[in-house]
Amino acid sequence: MITEFEGLPNEKEAIIPAAGKTCGCKHHIPVLESAAPSCKCKKLRTPRKIHAACGLWLTGFVVLHLGMSVSGLTPVLYQQNVDRLNLVVNSIPGVTLFGIIIPLLLQGTTGLFLVQREGLKFYTGKCDRGGRVRFFLQRWTALVVLAFVAVHFSTMHDWGLHLLYRVTHWQTLARYAAGGIFQSGDAFASTVRGFTSLIRAGSMAQGVNAVAMFLPLVGIWATAFHVANGAWSGSLLWKIFSTPQSKQLWRFTCIIFGIALASAGSLAWYWFTLAPNALLALAGKL
Repeated sequence: MITEFEGLPNEKEAIIPAAGKTCGCKHHIPVLESAAPSCKCKKLRTPRKIHAACGLWLTGFVVLHLGMSVSGLTPVLYQQNVDRLNLVVNSIPGVTLFGIIIPLLLQGTTGLFLVQREGLKFYTGKCDRGGRVRFFLQRWTALVVLAFVAVHFSTMHDWGLHLLYRVTHWQTLARYAAGGIFQSGDAFASTVRGFTSLIRAGSMAQGVNAVAMFLPLVGIWATAFHVANGAWSGSLLWKIFSTPQSKQLWRFTCIIFGIALASAGSLAWYWFTLAPNALLALAGKL
């Protein structure tokens, strides 16, 4: 016997009761087994949407930041762009706090929560995340990006290792006694130092600085993938595109966007590490 039940989630689908399973009444209505646990994707939908929204917002900051960095091809142009950006930031109170820091904290917090809930293994169940390989890489690149951003901000600006030095007075961090590495009045040379010389004294300086110069390149590539893939999956989560054609077009756009980010970031890394102007800046000749 095939029976339909009113009010069930799939009320128009036929349900075949197990043999002998009846409720005991004279109507012989089958007693359904307890519903299978819902997919954990539904329970994580709210933090995932917050994470995606912050990611889409911060994508604009990533594009702006990489765009400025690419202008490091010419030190004078880079200094001019830094001066223009400082002028805009200083004229809008709270733009850094509300436009970058708070969204970045929300992005990192929700990201760590999702990684903790979903794990880092390749197989995470039957939930659709846009492909197992891409979802696997999305979680791992999230950790790489988080480490990259933490090191970048803590070394380049005053609120990182500078504060740690003021508390501990550890001589290995004496490089940060006066502040972060980046100095807006000497933008190009200080950025070069930020990419190539995290510490200046001690026997470990040479090894640390060599690693510090190449790890940002890995962070840039991880960021490019994470941002582009996140833009694709985030748009699906928020249902921004409704037709197969628009989804396919956006997917192609995200692929091109990721390649462009990786290329721009790689060029920027070269301008501040191995390019002739960078070597002159390190030698104090620029």
